[in-house]
Amino acid sequence: MSNIAASEARTIYASSGGSTMRGRAAATNANTLNTSTSGLLLGYFFHGFVKVNYRSFLNFDLSGESGTVTAVSLTLTRKNTANFADQFVLASEAGNNLAVTDYQDGIVGATGYPFTNDATKFTDSADTLSDGGGDGDTFTINLNAAAVTHANNVIGTSNRFKCALVNTHDFLDTYDADDDGFTPALALQGLQANSTDNDSADYPVLNLTFGVAEPNVGPVKLNGAKLQIVSGKFLID
Repeated sequence: MSNIAASEARTIYASSGGSTMRGRAAATNANTLNTSTSGLLLGYFFHGFVKVNYRSFLNFDLSGESGTVTAVSLTLTRKNTANFADQFVLASEAGNNLAVTDYQDGIVGATGYPFTNDATKFTDSADTLSDGGGDGDTFTINLNAAAVTHANNVIGTSNRFKCALVNTHDFLDTYDADDDGFTPALALQGLQANSTDNDSADYPVLNLTFGVAEPNVGPVKLNGAKLQIVSGKFLID
């Protein structure tokens, strides 16, 4: 197994566009690239007229790795114990250096909002990120077969493994349905996790599991016959 720390992991967010949370999600570009020590913001913020939708983008350099990847997971470190919205992990094509223009264009398949049926998912369903812990604890998200394929496509090359974290209201386009349920009081939904603007010991980590090649053994002579083991099968001739 290899554990690769993120080359970049940051949040960009939209705090203007329309008058609803869905309006923020539907914006083409973000307003702000978060480079503060507040870390990755995984969710949304709502307080009266202030509505903010967060999307986080991560990339990992696999140029020094080799082999066939059989499983991929993502480990993040908590910065707080806040409530959180479930997250989808999506394939990303954001630049190596994240920009506000990556808010929509940085998601593979997104050509407008909503992109529920267009984006490439690295988790088959939303992850609840529930490790049951507090500040400084880690939690791991297991990624799907599409993520494994992507890892094998970029491993050993200069192309980075890239993904985006998008909350379930944003991805499923359910903000309008839920807007009436939001109270006008301060509502921050979404935990904070360490980014590449925090302590490097707590950067997000991509975990790669590799397959083990089966050895070919033989031939072995058995009373004039030959026994060979090829790809796990016994051959006698």
